[in-house]
Amino acid sequence: MLKVGQIGGGIMGQQHMTIYQQYHRSQIKALATPNPTRGKEISDQFGVTYYENHQEMLEKEDIDAVSIATPDFAHFSIVMDALAAGKHVLVEKPLTIGVEESREIVAFAQQKNLTVMTLFSNRWLSSYAQAKQLLQKKNLSPIMGYARKNDRIAVPTEMITWSNKTSPAYFLSSHDIDLMNWLFDSKVVEVYATAVHKVLKGKGIDTPDAVQIQAKYENGAIATFESCWIYPNTYPTIVDSFVEVVTEEEVIYLDRKIENIEYGGPDGFATPRNQLNFEIGGKRIGAVPLAIEHFVDCVLDNQPTHISLESSHHVTAILSAAHKSIESGKPERVVD
Repeated sequence: MLKVGQIGGGIMGQQHMTIYQQYHRSQIKALATPNPTRGKEISDQFGVTYYENHQEMLEKEDIDAVSIATPDFAHFSIVMDALAAGKHVLVEKPLTIGVEESREIVAFAQQKNLTVMTLFSNRWLSSYAQAKQLLQKKNLSPIMGYARKNDRIAVPTEMITWSNKTSPAYFLSSHDIDLMNWLFDSKVVEVYATAVHKVLKGKGIDTPDAVQIQAKYENGAIATFESCWIYPNTYPTIVDSFVEVVTEEEVIYLDRKIENIEYGGPDGFATPRNQLNFEIGGKRIGAVPLAIEHFVDCVLDNQPTHISLESSHHVTAILSAAHKSIESGKPERVVD
């Protein structure tokens, strides 16, 4: 049984804890989060030990791995502390928001012979997995890809308090870039990106409203990645998610705006999400539980993870080059 310490007790952190608690091969042992009032409440709920800082948890707790669900900008130091303490790591996407940081993580994890997996859970969505199988079966060359993830404005203004320390591209497009790299089975060599700063800047949040990234792949394919943080809160789902893949002979559409259900009520019309993490009979099912259980299995069985650390580093390298392109106004090479 894998003994796990959770770092970060927000929405995703509590989801992680629930999944470790329900899986028969893992046990959640402790929680580290800087808010003592909320942290103690969550720890009592799960019956685990509470720590105000993760260093103390790493020193005192008998754990094999840590699960990190902190803001994007805080991943690097916590991952490095966990590796230094000899712990395997599951970390929320993106791996880091700096390519030099992610490069250090790759080198240190290899040196320590420890598993680090970024939670790009979309790879466990059945429709995306089926798309990968179809592409492998036909063995056709990818020509073009398009992916968007656009959030309601409530996400950067209400849901997270640190949106000015990341961007919609890091927060949203990281998922799509990992997915497209996997579907194309190729690496990005050059990007050109543009951004708009208007609505959120007017609200005192120093991050783009929207980002578009044009990517060129080693195998000759091209892709566009779109992310936006200013959809109106009346939009029927919290995120609009769409992926298109075009090959020599086929096209694949992956539209997740509606996940099998449309609901109308007194407060409006909605298309609730249910494929990533949903509860049935008191048990969490979906892509996020499958991805976390996969991490547990790989650590216990000494097997490589479905998402390699190097591929997650490449996603960060792409995003780093894209933000550099926004500043320079010209295409930028992707340097791993």
